[in-house]
Amino acid sequence: MSKSEWKVTSNIIGGEKKYGVYRLKDKDAVDHSGNREELGRWFDERELAQAYADAMNEIEEVDNG
Repeated sequence: MSKSEWKVTSNIIGGEKKYGVYRLKDKDAVDHSGNREELGRWFDERELAQAYADAMNEIEEVDNG
């Protein structure tokens, strides 16, 4: 079982669009809440969430590299 890269997701919370960072625990399985590992915070701007996703992916590369 291998994990996916970190990605950005969005959700409407309190009438405002928020962005989160997640990856699939098993990239070959269906995407659903039980197969997601989430960063655990919401962002107001997509660009900031993407920056966190990019940073997490870079950390993974170093750890697995």
